[in-house]
Amino acid sequence: MKNSTKLTFLSILFNLIVAGIIIIWTFGFKDLIDFITSLPLNLLVGICGLFIAGYYISLKMEKLIKFRKWNSVLIGIIGLILILLIGVLIGSSVGFIEEGIETFDRENGIKNALFDYYVKPLFWIFLFGIIPTVIVGGILGYGIKKNVLQHRI
Repeated sequence: MKNSTKLTFLSILFNLIVAGIIIIWTFGFKDLIDFITSLPLNLLVGICGLFIAGYYISLKMEKLIKFRKWNSVLIGIIGLILILLIGVLIGSSVGFIEEGIETFDRENGIKNALFDYYVKPLFWIFLFGIIPTVIVGGILGYGIKKNVLQHRI
C-alpha cells in the first residue's frame, strides 16, 4: 500500500473519531450509541465506502501532487471532501433501498424519499463535518507532498 493511501486512511479514521466526539459533545454518549445501534448496516457500508473511495482518490491525489505539481493543500481538501461525499451517498443508499423505495406509491413519495435518505444526511454530516474535513484534508495534502518529496531525495 502506498504511503499516500496510508495517510488518507489515517485521515478518514481521524475524521470518524472527530465525528464521534462531535456527536458526544453535542448530543451525549447515549445518542451516539443509539445512532450506531439504529443504523448499523448504513454505517458499516458508509464507512467501507469511505475507505474504498479513499483508496482510489488517494492514488489520484498523489498523481496530481507528484506529477502535475498542483497545490497540495487544496488537492487534499478537495480529495477528502469528495471521499466524505461518496461515503455519505453510499451509506445513504442502504437506507434508501431498505425503506425509501417502499414510499414511492405515496404522494410526493420519491421526492420525500430522496430528501430523507440523501439530502438530510448530506446536510447534517457536512454541517458538522466540513470544518474538520477541510483542516484534515489540508494536512493530508501537505503530508502527501512531503512524503513525495522524501522519496525523491
